[in-house]
Amino acid sequence: MATLKRTMDQAMDKDEGYEGGGESCPMATQDITLNLKNRAKAIESANYGPENPKLPNTEFWMRKAEKWDVSAKDAKMSRCGNCSAFNQDEEMLECIAEGIGNDDVVEAGDLGYCEIFDFKCAASRSCDAWIVEDEDEEVDTELEE
Repeated sequence: MATLKRTMDQAMDKDEGYEGGGESCPMATQDITLNLKNRAKAIESANYGPENPKLPNTEFWMRKAEKWDVSAKDAKMSRCGNCSAFNQDEEMLECIAEGIGNDDVVEAGDLGYCEIFDFKCAASRSCDAWIVEDEDEEVDTELEE
């Protein structure tokens, strides 16, 4: 896995992984097949989930708590929506809406873009690569094997 800096550098590289010219969008925001492939990678390598965040998902959160050595209550507070790699900038939300073809879905799903795994991500989910939002601290996003 890449460090946050390398991941962000890749995200800013308009020559690779981005479509169009000028105001370009990450390819995964426009290509559902690529987005699903990248999401599957996040599920397999970083336990992205839970599948339905509206359910209690007790087992999912207990596994996260055990992995992170925190309580399940604390694990539930580490969501994509408050991860440093979760991008909900206006331009990114426009890219996501353009790719989906519906602004309402983006808002209803509280979607953003995961800069680590390059896919459209829901704010209410989590993964093992979660990074605390702290701009003053250098953070390494390498996954534990």
